[in-house]
Amino acid sequence: MAKKKRKKAKAKAKKKKTKAKAKKKKAKRKKGRRTTMYSSKGKKLYAVRSADGKFKDIQTYKRAHTMDMKRHSKAEDTPAS
Repeated sequence: MAKKKRKKAKAKAKKKKTKAKAKKKKAKRKKGRRTTMYSSKGKKLYAVRSADGKFKDIQTYKRAHTMDMKRHSKAEDTPAS
């Protein structure tokens, strides 16, 4: 009887872990949306918002674009087999 209870408890704990992992994975895949704005000087800006709608990060379009290009080029540089 005690073995069955332990088995159930283990299965429940494993199920919780699996759900948590799936949730974490889903959160990883979700892309942060960028809001396009302009500075007072007229430069294009990207603003990333957090889940509650507040600004998390604001950077110039030029800087954001450069980082995006660097990130994408790394994947292309890997030799194909």
